[in-house]
Amino acid sequence: MKVIFQEFGTAIIAIITAVLVIGILFGISVSGRHGILEIAGAATNKEEVNYTSYSDFDSVVTWHNRTKPVAGYTATFGRFFAIENASFLERYYAKDMEGSIYPMDEVIIAKLFTNNMFGKILDIRKADGTSVMSAYSEANGSIRFPSAGVYDVYFQIRDRENLTSVWKIPIAVDERRN
Repeated sequence: MKVIFQEFGTAIIAIITAVLVIGILFGISVSGRHGILEIAGAATNKEEVNYTSYSDFDSVVTWHNRTKPVAGYTATFGRFFAIENASFLERYYAKDMEGSIYPMDEVIIAKLFTNNMFGKILDIRKADGTSVMSAYSEANGSIRFPSAGVYDVYFQIRDRENLTSVWKIPIAVDERRN
């Protein structure tokens, strides 16, 4: 017997301890609840709260569903022609989530609406992907397209709520006919 306790004493003590712990965890009874886990679980039960019933929930939903700023092209200025200087930014506008429209030349060049709207031109590319950003003058917002074709203008617009969107607007450039 002494040899058995020397060889397996640690294992026997671990088994006896495990049986006692399991007995304590599942055998204790308090207020009709059996086991320490069920007793402790009674204190951790929480009631669920319906957060949609709060009065400001609709305003939170509206705030999250607001529209991002929009960049658009105003076609009433006429067409672009190749190898002619043309005022470029005055033909575009930016619109915020409330529907206020800002002329793009005042947003990018004059920076008149820095608290409401911020914009920049990321790139101007031909249909084949070639950038013609060097034909654009950042100083006055004019451009001189090198050739006729379809160009894509990439605008980045950010409104006062820090919502940012990137818009790709295709434009056609014609050749001047005499």
